[in-house]
Amino acid sequence: MRKLLLTIAVVFLLAGTVYAEGTSVKDMQTDVTVASDGACQVVLTCQMAFSGEESFTLPIAYEAKNITVSGAEFTRRRENGTTLLTLQGTQSGEKQLVISYHLAETVVDKGDSQDFAVTLLYPAWTCPIERYHFTVTLPAEFEGYPTVLSGYYGDLIDNYMEFQIQDGVIHAELNPKQTLQDHESMTLQLTLPESYFDLRFLAGKTTQVDNMVMLMMLGLCVVYWVIFIRGPLVIPKRQAMPPVGGNAGDIPYVLTGGKADLALMVIQWATLGYLSIHRVRKKGLYLQREIDMGNECKPHEIAIFKTLFRRGDHCDVRSAEYVQARQDAASRTKDQLEEKIFSPHGASVGLLHLGGVLAGLSLCLGMLDLYVAPQSWRWFVIVPLTLLGALASFLVQRLGGCTLRRHTLRAMVLGLLGAVYLVVLGRLSGSGRLTALNLAAQLAIGLATRLGGKRSRPGTAQAQELLGFRRYLLATPSEHFRALLAADGQYFYRILPYADALRVAKLFVGAFDRQRVEPCDWLAWEGKTPKTVAGFYALYLRLTALLRGERPPRARRRR
Repeated sequence: MRKLLLTIAVVFLLAGTVYAEGTSVKDMQTDVTVASDGACQVVLTCQMAFSGEESFTLPIAYEAKNITVSGAEFTRRRENGTTLLTLQGTQSGEKQLVISYHLAETVVDKGDSQDFAVTLLYPAWTCPIERYHFTVTLPAEFEGYPTVLSGYYGDLIDNYMEFQIQDGVIHAELNPKQTLQDHESMTLQLTLPESYFDLRFLAGKTTQVDNMVMLMMLGLCVVYWVIFIRGPLVIPKRQAMPPVGGNAGDIPYVLTGGKADLALMVIQWATLGYLSIHRVRKKGLYLQREIDMGNECKPHEIAIFKTLFRRGDHCDVRSAEYVQARQDAASRTKDQLEEKIFSPHGASVGLLHLGGVLAGLSLCLGMLDLYVAPQSWRWFVIVPLTLLGALASFLVQRLGGCTLRRHTLRAMVLGLLGAVYLVVLGRLSGSGRLTALNLAAQLAIGLATRLGGKRSRPGTAQAQELLGFRRYLLATPSEHFRALLAADGQYFYRILPYADALRVAKLFVGAFDRQRVEPCDWLAWEGKTPKTVAGFYALYLRLTALLRGERPPRARRRR
């Protein structure tokens, strides 16, 4: 019997020792400052006695924003309706922690009254609190008496606390002889008159509706794509030469539904011998007709060619004839090829783009309404930032299909900047999942429309050939291209406009590694005759810029 009693005493002694040495809160002060719209700034000041654990977890509000912890590094996660802050490297001994966070909504409008409620302690606390007191500062004086609810004591916790209420400030202190056990919780409630808080500019009023609109628009986009845009699967077809009878200037329309490029048309005609291109210092750039274009070319090419040389065998690129031909190239190409390339049962991809933009706009409106401070000026900030979010969504769409279009690098940079803007908004507002869904949807829209709308069978076949030739230009070893250039001195000049139209010109040029070439027989440029592939490509970039009416890049000085 003595041994049994001795054993029980030792067990209780050890248990008491473990409890005494466990982590505890020596003193906790909760300060809540309530704004006129019901938003709260909460500051917890804790005097902790750590017992050497590697980490310690303390709970705060699930909706907490702008969380800061002074005195320790922390990670956070959300679990069971609470945000859990895990402090790293707590070690042992006493240490003061100051935890600060923001709560956006603490008021419920009941019509004839307003109910204010703020949780001061959360039940996920895993250690006792030896001394506790709190201060709640309201924006103005009030009538009535607050109710404090405890997880263990219910509303009887009032019997163990001393209250002081003056000028809208509620201060309460727990009886020094009373200790709050672990997993205790405490909430303060107060019923106020209907006009006490100004709820006109309350944050997040439109967020739920905005998110529903965003999801609905994305659903409509999916339905619209399935019915009107989805077409045969385009699989690149092995192709080592450009499509027969195709013009490099038509490729932007044939492949993506974009605008035909007169500059590439002119260069292609030059490689075929229909014209030559001359650049004379102080006289500009002009085209010289060599032979007339016959029925071997497409009707829209013949019409554009006749417009260029309407007044004779010479055409200055600054003349009215050339400007007119550049304006007509896109419309004539579309009129000639639209029925062959795109299905008559398809619809405009513009509506799909618009649906994606509206989805992004709705999401950004909801996120900004949730994040921007609830002040009278908030909508002057929300509206322009929301429109910027819609623009960012469109730029992300363009990122999805930029590899087949002009200004690829610019589209990639702008698209990434748009994605960063949306991610930042999602991070600030706590809408990470919806932001990720929106980004994925915008990229999908860009990919779904990268080849234009619903294509016909001939249009699908042409896209397969062009993509197959593009893959050939990207994947073929450099030695193969060098061998072709050695066998045919004009090979590089004939293929370059196609590589440019397919947006792989730099990679195609790089495959030759400054290989020497014979003179170009259709270009005369101020007496210069580049002797390498790289030298000609630098000249080519200036030529295409002039033909497109753009500012040419500066010529690099030779060392």
